[in-house]
Amino acid sequence: MSSTSTGPTDPLGSETGSRGGADSASRGGSATGAVTGSAAEPVATHDAADRPATPPLRCVVVTPYATLGGSERWLLALLDGAAARLDAEVWLLEDGPLRAELERRDVPTLVLPTGPDARSLAARGADLARRLRAGAADVLLANGVKAAAAAVPAARLVGVPVVWAKHDFSFDSTLARPLGALADAVLATSAAVATATGRDDAVLVPPPRPSREVASRLEAQSFWSAAGVPVPDQAPAGAPPGETRATGPAHAPTAGHRTLAMLTRLVAYKGVDTAIAALAEPAAAGWDLLVVGPDDPSEPGERARLEALAADLGVAGRVRLVPEVDDAGHWLAAVDAVAVLTRSAGAFGREGYSLVALEALAAGVPLLGGRGNPEVERMAAAAGRVVATGDPATPDGARAVTDVARGLAELADPDVRRATRLGAERLHSAHPDAATCTALTVGLLAETAGRPGAGLAPAEPVTVLTCFKDEAGHVDGVVARVVEQLGPDDEYLLVDDHSTDGTSEELAAWARREPRIRVLPGPGVNLSAARNHGFAHATHAVVACTDAGVEPAPGWLDALRTPFAERLPAAPSDTAAAADQGGPVSPAGPDAVGSSGRGVDLVVGVYEVDGGDPWRDAARLALFPAVAEARRRTPLVRMAGTLTGRRFDAARLDGRSMACTVEAWKRAGGFDESLYSSEDAVFGTAVRAAGGRSVLALDACVTWAQSGRIGETAAMYRKYGEWGGRAGSWPLVSRDLVRGSAYLVAPALAVRGGAATRALLALGALGYLAVPLSRARAEHADPATVALMPLALALKDVAKAVGCARGSLGRLRGDRA
Repeated sequence: MSSTSTGPTDPLGSETGSRGGADSASRGGSATGAVTGSAAEPVATHDAADRPATPPLRCVVVTPYATLGGSERWLLALLDGAAARLDAEVWLLEDGPLRAELERRDVPTLVLPTGPDARSLAARGADLARRLRAGAADVLLANGVKAAAAAVPAARLVGVPVVWAKHDFSFDSTLARPLGALADAVLATSAAVATATGRDDAVLVPPPRPSREVASRLEAQSFWSAAGVPVPDQAPAGAPPGETRATGPAHAPTAGHRTLAMLTRLVAYKGVDTAIAALAEPAAAGWDLLVVGPDDPSEPGERARLEALAADLGVAGRVRLVPEVDDAGHWLAAVDAVAVLTRSAGAFGREGYSLVALEALAAGVPLLGGRGNPEVERMAAAAGRVVATGDPATPDGARAVTDVARGLAELADPDVRRATRLGAERLHSAHPDAATCTALTVGLLAETAGRPGAGLAPAEPVTVLTCFKDEAGHVDGVVARVVEQLGPDDEYLLVDDHSTDGTSEELAAWARREPRIRVLPGPGVNLSAARNHGFAHATHAVVACTDAGVEPAPGWLDALRTPFAERLPAAPSDTAAAADQGGPVSPAGPDAVGSSGRGVDLVVGVYEVDGGDPWRDAARLALFPAVAEARRRTPLVRMAGTLTGRRFDAARLDGRSMACTVEAWKRAGGFDESLYSSEDAVFGTAVRAAGGRSVLALDACVTWAQSGRIGETAAMYRKYGEWGGRAGSWPLVSRDLVRGSAYLVAPALAVRGGAATRALLALGALGYLAVPLSRARAEHADPATVALMPLALALKDVAKAVGCARGSLGRLRGDRA
């Protein structure tokens, strides 16, 4: 596990902390050198095997408990499987055995003791906000509901993207929906677990199936004997069912009996009392119960209560309660059945996705699954028996006791056991493995952070495409910076779209010196046609695009390339759509349809805008989105982006920096050649309408040289508005016309309205300028720049509205461009 070596883990306090891996690489990865290439000097490249992975994802994990329960083991498995891709540190809200496991893996840890009450969680949330603001995390993972209660609001406040890993049904009635709304993404173990969040875009990644080779029954019996917990072989054929009393000490197994195992913390809602009571029923006379697990601090008297219950029912000799045994789940082949009998208990109870049940499937052991636990029910229906659950002291619980005893009697039948083993084998083989689940989880974290492909090494070759028309003097700036980033098998297509000013000669010079470059004569229609021409001649399956007049930053091409190697999880809505359309439904259950993942079709890059004088600085600060704000989406930034459209978004393509599969380009019908502007945004919409998936890549950044003339700026935005109107794109048209009409309505209201109206108008104008003004303050912009910012905004809005009205009318009249 990579860890930072650039300062203390805890920059804000002296809470208990530890770290490992002091000699490991820093977060940023290897540095990329400055551009040195030109048309006269080919740029050196490296073989594919020598190319480093992209920088890993900087991930802070907040996890509430330090015992080694299901969600903690899930986290450890994730960190083990994603060590090459995650630069992770873990903040524990309590101390315990998990800390030692993290330290053994050299994962930086910080213990921040936090109580369960609302006041303690709120105080810790404020503390987390301060720590996140001072740090450099790309994304935060809140592991469970308590972690989410403290960390999700904190991350949202400071703008750190946050994913809530929801494992169960705890506090669903009170916290699931508000936390689901605040989180940038919800990762749920099943559709049932996701339901309470109200998020139809929650993504489903179940815990992985056990990865190790299954132990034989003999090997498993040897393990338990060595652990001091002997498990006898199953009852010999013809053994009298009445032999139910132990002949040795209370901790010894009953000779000739079958063994029912439960691996669980000792808390009442886990249903151990139901299993104990079932042993007293005649139908379960041939069974003993082995319970393996620690005491839970929340119920310190549970072990004594269970022992007393067994003694009262006369089955104490058939019940063994032993402390936690490390790696117990791998050795379940020694027992004859496994029970998961969790019941609802206020805000707690019900299993999200039982790891013990998965381990029982792997061992081929029948599962006794409690009703009300959806995934456990599904597994038990195919590989065991579904039984009722409940407190044995209640009438419903008494019926559950009888149901459990009946289930045990059925599972003693050899024919039933053979059938359940076959069912277990089918479910286990269809369930996703650890590599798949890890890839899907890290893919979601990276996508949420705006860094898809983070930590992956460049692999498949790509085609890069740049179109030129009369760009003499601007060729080297983009070509040199692309060539230095090419892999050995990449190609670079330069489309010369009927240039007349010397561009052709500059492109030809590059082609003579760089064998990976091909110059194509363009159709001479417009940029849409030129791009379509390039896509049609691409050698590789992915085409990355940039424009003349921009300079790609180091790492730009790999940031566009590596997302196509991601496996991203599907949302429940995608799963349902697949089933409705006759798509494959795995034997592991309908939720597993999304577990195979799906690829990326379109990568949306970002751009920075140059400055250098008051007008260009004013335009840069007022008119364009900022990459830094996309990495830290504070409430103000989110609100301003929604109201103004000034934001980077996976749903808004810009042709300056993008990559698309050739197949998705074909499905979308290519770039619309009737458009002379806004063709990139329209193309992105078409890709998604055709079923494509787009992601935002904040590392795929280029710098664009804007015009320094006010008239040219106005003409550019008028053109954007006109062709957005001609395209009939409702998001573009509505945004342009609403903003433009405000400049007509606001003056009239200011003149005819009263003081309150004018105050509201002034407040609205200030809100519209809030983000630009905050940027200017952060950069200490000069007064001339600040004074020009309102003019830049008005110029853009009015010019786009005028162009949009003209384009919309032209579309209605059927005018040709």
